[in-house]
Amino acid sequence: MMEFDTVIGRNLLVEINHVAHEPFVVITMEDLWPIYKNNFDPSTKVIFVESTEKKWLDDLITKLGNFCSIIGLGGGQAIDTAKYISWKTNKPFFQFPTSLSVDAVFGHRSAVRIENVVRYVGWSVPECVFIDLDIIKSAPIKINTAGIGDILCFITGVMDWQYARDSGQLEKQWKYDEELANTSLIKAQAVIDDYQEIKDMTVKGIKIMIDALKWGGSSYCNSGWNPRHIEGVEHLIFYSLEYHTKKIFLHGQAVCLGIVIGCMMHKKRNEELKNIINKIGVDINPKSMNLGWDEVKHSLVNLKDFVEESNFMRGISNDYIFDEIFFKEMIRQIED
Repeated sequence: MMEFDTVIGRNLLVEINHVAHEPFVVITMEDLWPIYKNNFDPSTKVIFVESTEKKWLDDLITKLGNFCSIIGLGGGQAIDTAKYISWKTNKPFFQFPTSLSVDAVFGHRSAVRIENVVRYVGWSVPECVFIDLDIIKSAPIKINTAGIGDILCFITGVMDWQYARDSGQLEKQWKYDEELANTSLIKAQAVIDDYQEIKDMTVKGIKIMIDALKWGGSSYCNSGWNPRHIEGVEHLIFYSLEYHTKKIFLHGQAVCLGIVIGCMMHKKRNEELKNIINKIGVDINPKSMNLGWDEVKHSLVNLKDFVEESNFMRGISNDYIFDEIFFKEMIRQIED
């Protein structure tokens, strides 16, 4: 299994000054820098991520000037940007996630937007991923717990993989693999079984999440760029929401909404997973994401066309016909 070198400990960020090749550039978010800037020399070059649109990223690279290494500091956007710059410049990089909101830190490819559609591009292997327990625990709880979206999605991913197999739609390069599917389901079940540890963000809960997120990130590559055991309809719903509303979401939160809707489409485990998501504390009511139900419905009605036009993986999204009966039950379950 090709997993990234990962260090879990405390007081790790300040040590990067003695490790990273100088001069280095820090890729982070504007709201995070005041929290962490005292760990760096005042002269450190810092870039605030404004967008993950490929055009913006490519333009950024032309303006970076001289640097020898990259430090990704933040959530998914900063982490993906660091990966992308490393890939394009062939410079070494180090990753410091400030939360567990997404599995991006353990994946080889960068999630970039091309004309507002998510595409996974590149190949980047960090020198090391540093998980500072105090930094992770200091993140807002809603951001950390949202990371369960990129773990529980293994369940809906396997549902969609089985659906594609049974309906004769399965891609030739992604033949159903029982071992991959079962490993994903075991990782997701660990979150369900120890949901209280994750809700409380104990060290045990953090390590359970890291183990599952590492699987999601590394097994995509190790299985031949096969996403079918780690994501499915729930991510396609998220991508459709993002595309049709042009809004920015907390990744895992929107994916959790997609998980419940996807389970309803498959008519499996929707009540169970909704309850676990609620118990852990992830709010999937569209209002909490600055969404209206009309926007959710619009994104679902157009899901099939969006998936097919974007050439995403095949599954229940290609066949499902939404109606008012489904929408009424969807709203009842999510608002209940």
